Amino acid sequence: MKRIFAHIMFLFLTLFLCSANLKGQDYPWVSSNNLVVEVREHFGFFYHHHFEMERFNAHYPAFEASIYQSTFGKKEWQTLYNYPFIGATFYHSRLGGFDELGKVYALYPFINYPLYRNDTWMFTFKFGAGLAWLTRCFDHLENPYNFSIGSHLNGAINLSFEYRHEITPQLISVASLGLTHFSNGATKSPNYGLNTFSAAWGLAYYLRDPRANALYAKRPEYYKFEFDGKNWFNVDLEFGMGLKDVSQTFGKNEPYRVYEGTVRALAQFTTSSHAGISLSVVKDNSDKAMPDHFVEDGFIYMNSQTTDTAGVTTYHTIRMKEYQLIKPNLGICYLMTMDRLSYLFEIGVHLDFRNKKDGTWQTRPLFNPDNTQVTTHDGQPVEVLLPHCLGTNLDKGSIYEKIALQYRLFDQVYANLSLTTHLARADYLCLGLCYRFNQKYYLNNHAKNKKRPPGLH
Repeated sequence: MKRIFAHIMFLFLTLFLCSANLKGQDYPWVSSNNLVVEVREHFGFFYHHHFEMERFNAHYPAFEASIYQSTFGKKEWQTLYNYPFIGATFYHSRLGGFDELGKVYALYPFINYPLYRNDTWMFTFKFGAGLAWLTRCFDHLENPYNFSIGSHLNGAINLSFEYRHEITPQLISVASLGLTHFSNGATKSPNYGLNTFSAAWGLAYYLRDPRANALYAKRPEYYKFEFDGKNWFNVDLEFGMGLKDVSQTFGKNEPYRVYEGTVRALAQFTTSSHAGISLSVVKDNSDKAMPDHFVEDGFIYMNSQTTDTAGVTTYHTIRMKEYQLIKPNLGICYLMTMDRLSYLFEIGVHLDFRNKKDGTWQTRPLFNPDNTQVTTHDGQPVEVLLPHCLGTNLDKGSIYEKIALQYRLFDQVYANLSLTTHLARADYLCLGLCYRFNQKYYLNNHAKNKKRPPGLH
């Protein structure tokens, strides 16, 4: 309780000092950019995916300080998204006081979207992503119980719903409910991740009188004689690569590369948003490190067993080629664009081309030149996976989720950073490039067939 009281006192002191300092001096960049400072106190609890982490159940406080801009329509996309807040947050917590978990220091940029607003209050949704430093991580000898965090440097993600109420034109009360997640994206194992649900309260203060929203910045209305009904259709070609560590999962102490290729078709349905489908292929080389897998002479071998209706179990080894580790995926996606930066959200399914309807592998026996069946060193018969079949590992489930940041480098070239998860469990982090083909199309046949108006097109 004393610690929470100290944080609240620091909150008020910070706002007071900021106000006193800026009123005594003139900073034109402050008044022209709608800058806001905010301090907030959290109280929350852990949500663990794995029973191994149940020993760390606790309710605990956290503290955050933010500086951000309340946008006012300087750019068109700000008006389209109802004047969001853009800034950065510093987050600190002792993580329940457990010595095995240590402390966390995080810094992440964020964008906060107003969902509903009136003259004195608003509901918003905040999304932030950045970096976190955790003082303690897994160690075989010194910290063997911390399966959540495998490295000091991690990613930090914050999702929260907020209620903001105006006390004075410059002072705002902020209450929120949200989730904060820390993970290294499986670049170092173990990587169960830390998840905290928390409620928070704080104060936000405009460093100068807030600037009114520029309602005139909205796009003008187009009339039929000015606009012929064209819209945009986009096709993305994307390639990325990531590294994945499974040393604590499968005992193989080396990083494995993950390759990802994607074709994505997107249709525009508002000025700043697209939706569509994606078809991707992923080659995850960590599948070779699974138990009962081994590599020999350029082939991947997998020990398998089948049980017939009479209860008789047969053991055999399946041989496959490198390309048969590929996972084909089909997903639906949503793209939000804010100037050069875009968010991509995707959910999909791994297409399974491995088994017959009865659940057995589609294989054929492998024979020597003398027509005797090839066997392993243990005497198990070797079978070959048929060329059209895939031997991909779907032990994490067939449903995947992906969140990505895209940044436009040139007119049609984008840098891409994505995180793929399975039921919120991080699988791999991928860095890549995307090339976008843009094609105009007509919204309806009437617009397409009518005479084109004079002027530039």
